[in-house]
Parts: sequence; C-alpha cells; structure tokens
Amino acid sequence: MKSLTLKKITYTAVLTALATLAFMLESLFPPIILPGARMGISNVFILICTLLVGYKYGFCCLILKIFIGSLFSGNISSMMYSLPAGLLSLVIESILLLVVKKVSIPAVSVAGAVINSTVQNLVFCLVTGVPEYLYYLPYLSLIAILSGLIIGFTVYFAVKKLPRKLFLVTI
Repeated sequence: MKSLTLKKITYTAVLTALATLAFMLESLFPPIILPGARMGISNVFILICTLLVGYKYGFCCLILKIFIGSLFSGNISSMMYSLPAGLLSLVIESILLLVVKKVSIPAVSVAGAVINSTVQNLVFCLVTGVPEYLYYLPYLSLIAILSGLIIGFTVYFAVKKLPRKLFLVTI
C-alpha cells in the first residue's frame, strides 16, 4: 500500500513539475488573438495526472501548478483568475469522467477549456468592474474550443501510447 501511495506522489510530483514549466513558458508569450486567450498547454499534464493517478492527485497537481507557476513567473495576481477557473473546470472534467461513461477525452478537455475561459472572464469583470469585457466571451469560447480539442487529442494519444502498467487507477 505504501508503495502505491509513493508511486502516486512521485507521478504527481513529476507531472506537476511539467505542468508548472509549461505554465511558466506559456506566460512568456503574448495571448492568442485576444487578451486572456492562451493555449493552456499545462492542462495536458493536469489531465494526464487525473487519468493516470486519480482525481485528488489531479487537483493537487492543478493547485500546486497555479501557486508555484504564479510565484516563479512573478505574476501573483494571476492566481485570482487561475485558481477558481482551474478548480471549477477540473470539477466539471472529473464529473464528466465519472458520470458520463462514454465521454471522450477531447470532449472533456473542451468542456474544461470553455469553463476555464468563462470563469476567468467573469472573475476579470467582477474584479475590474468592467462588464463590457463579457463581449469577448463568444470569441474566447471559440478559442477555448479549439485549444481544448488540441489539448484533448494530445492527452488522448499520449494516454493511448502509455503502457497500461503506468496507470495507477482504472479509467
């Protein structure tokens, strides 16, 4: 039992490091087309952690990525947007994976990307008091759908190619 827990913690640590690195690298580049639009490459590692190790480890990976990435990138205020958006999107993704048995990984990723983008947009409007930013929401949603598909298919093919002995939970 201790060996399995140690494996889960080790997998989570490695995937958290990769997610944090991707998060920090992505923060160096300007947004895609619109302010706030990003690809979300770090979500590849969060979703892989959720699928390989388990839901609670996926949440740990997400929270650590946001805190460490925000601290190291010097953008502490990004936590105010990333944390609620990331948590809600991972909750929705987890519910889809647990409840809807025939849901595909790309569909789960798209749902998470759209929720993430929407929540970040709403938090920005609440913090700044500028509701006009909601006009970006349809365009940000389209970008989120595209990036969610790309991230989802990346995770799908990565999980498909990984040997089954690496999976610590059953999907």
